[in-house]
Amino acid sequence: MAKHNFLVERYQITLGDHPKTFGGVEVRPRGVVACFGEFLRLIYYFLPEGAEAPAAMWSEDARLCVVFLPFGSMAGFVDILRNEKPIYGNIDTDTPGDAFISTLHEPVGEEEKGGGFFRR
Repeated sequence: MAKHNFLVERYQITLGDHPKTFGGVEVRPRGVVACFGEFLRLIYYFLPEGAEAPAAMWSEDARLCVVFLPFGSMAGFVDILRNEKPIYGNIDTDTPGDAFISTLHEPVGEEEKGGGFFRR
């Protein structure tokens, strides 16, 4: 068992059909969010509602975790990656489906810097 926590240094968002096969199951993700650290990658494939999803997987050789989620949950991932800093990837190689991204603890009422709707 290994737990990996890493700083997400870059990310990539892709929209549209991207047919792929994982574990013998063909999927047609509508979107992909890839999070890149120095030595680790965490990729979320967002599938149409009701689509068959392969089991999440970890590849030690590729240092890659792949997770499949419903397309409706993609917007939350994109929002966090675009608006928060720093972001961390969290992977448990025994249960790759439980991988997640997170921020550090932040003070209550912290505002994002640089404008937006709630300027003072």
